[in-house]
Amino acid sequence: MLRKRFFLGLMALTLALGTLGTALAQTDNKLVVWADNERAPLLEALSAQVEADLGITLDVQVMGLGDARDQLLVAGPAGEGPDILVTAHDSIGQFVANGAIVPIELEKDVKASFTDTAINLFTYNGQLWGIPYATENVALIRNTDLVPEAPKTWEEVRAISEKIHKADANKYGFVIQTGNTYHNFPVTSAFGGYIFGRNEDGTFNTGDVGLASEGGLKAAEWLSGMYKDGLMPVNVNDDVVFDLFTSGNAAMFITGPWFSKRIVETGVKYSIDPIPGAEGGMDVGAPFAGGQGFVISAFSDKQLLAETFLLDYVAQKDFQQAIFEQGGRPSALKDVDTSADPAIAGFTAAGANAIPMPAIPEMNAVWASSDAALTLISQGQDADESMTNAVAQIGAAIQVQQAGTLNSITVAGDMQSEAGCAADWDPKCEKTFLTNDGTGIWTGTFSLPKGEYQYKMAENADWAVSYGKDNKKGGDNIPLSLAADTDVTFTFDSNTNTITDSVNNPK
Repeated sequence: MLRKRFFLGLMALTLALGTLGTALAQTDNKLVVWADNERAPLLEALSAQVEADLGITLDVQVMGLGDARDQLLVAGPAGEGPDILVTAHDSIGQFVANGAIVPIELEKDVKASFTDTAINLFTYNGQLWGIPYATENVALIRNTDLVPEAPKTWEEVRAISEKIHKADANKYGFVIQTGNTYHNFPVTSAFGGYIFGRNEDGTFNTGDVGLASEGGLKAAEWLSGMYKDGLMPVNVNDDVVFDLFTSGNAAMFITGPWFSKRIVETGVKYSIDPIPGAEGGMDVGAPFAGGQGFVISAFSDKQLLAETFLLDYVAQKDFQQAIFEQGGRPSALKDVDTSADPAIAGFTAAGANAIPMPAIPEMNAVWASSDAALTLISQGQDADESMTNAVAQIGAAIQVQQAGTLNSITVAGDMQSEAGCAADWDPKCEKTFLTNDGTGIWTGTFSLPKGEYQYKMAENADWAVSYGKDNKKGGDNIPLSLAADTDVTFTFDSNTNTITDSVNNPK
């Protein structure tokens, strides 16, 4: 590879400059990588080979996918974040909106080596923002002893459920995670429902939320009927699903390849099938398509080095093969051999018509309201009313998000636990919300013990918009040094985005 040969040649030249050059090269060629606890061990195991091949030292730090997303927006501007991080594709929109990652260009032949689904998941506003390594979607898992033939429609699933439950009230034909939009979406899509409509140019129309469309309501009514007739249990999470399936008390359920091993360990004879369709809807239901990949932090001062690692190593078959064998999800690279895991073929087939989960910031407005509506339906509330209200709430939240309407300001930092929050750096903790005096001046006073702290101001209980040092949007963390236990008053002027506190800015 020209890039790799050029880089190694540059390394050789640098090393030839002597001891000082060597020390600088060792410092400059270290990449900090944030990876979840599944990917981190693989990267650590490969670190010696990466250093031998590319002269790059990897400092792999374990960070959950969600935590990495949130913490990058905090640590990055302070120069404390990673150079590269592993992330889920649906964080891309938020990252781009905050200027937190940089786009990546792939040569045509390299791009063609990845599946279209994987590339599409990491493409936003016409640009590629990461190197994908895995895709995923849910499928229908079936006990073949209890249900010998895969159902073609959700109406057929109900008929099977009626027969099984009538024979034994403790058994269910189908169970699904309660109040979980992700797992319930294949039902919604089968009946013709959707999350967002599409504009003529293919982009999402966030003004068209389809959970209460004709198809969306039909799906909600199907779920409601299953619950009301006792054909599905309530308060079901993944553990309950597997308990019921393992004991033979549930014949079918929905899950993804992350639980392939757990499915095998049930000891049940099973099949992994496509999602059922619905009469008058889709012939085959569509799950969400999701993916994970590697992105480069916009706050890194080693972006070229990070790009070299991603293009010359992560995008290659050997690495992609290794990460598949360790992770057990469908590979983003076409040539990876997945035959060692027979479950992959089933999940891949079930995802043939999968719909990419929207990676736009507005998706954050969907989950809570939709989950709540599904929970209400499981509790016997009217399906149409629950979904219609959810769509109204989602629409209002999106309008606030797009208009930049300011509903709350949080002092978010590493002092929040001292102020009564369950965790630090949590923009949703109401205990550190400031109060608006009606003129755009937000204030709050908190009793904090002696110590060294850092903080930012976060808008609307989210990291989508935050302000830090020197009142900069997405700026560095603001230091706060307390020589003794102190009542600290924090102020945010939303008219000018000015931040003050009674310690750094005494009157």
